[in-house]
Amino acid sequence: MNNTVGKIERIRGDLKQIVDGLPARNKIAKNYGKDALSLIDIMIRRLSDE
Repeated sequence: MNNTVGKIERIRGDLKQIVDGLPARNKIAKNYGKDALSLIDIMIRRLSDE
């Protein structure tokens, strides 16, 4: 399970870089990206608890 969490954490890092690189005027995409990051954080926490 630890390998899976590591892979998800790397995906989260990549997504965060993409979201941070979006221009401020693109608020909808930034909001969707932040929502996706929150979901990934929940997944990581739940997998880490197993």
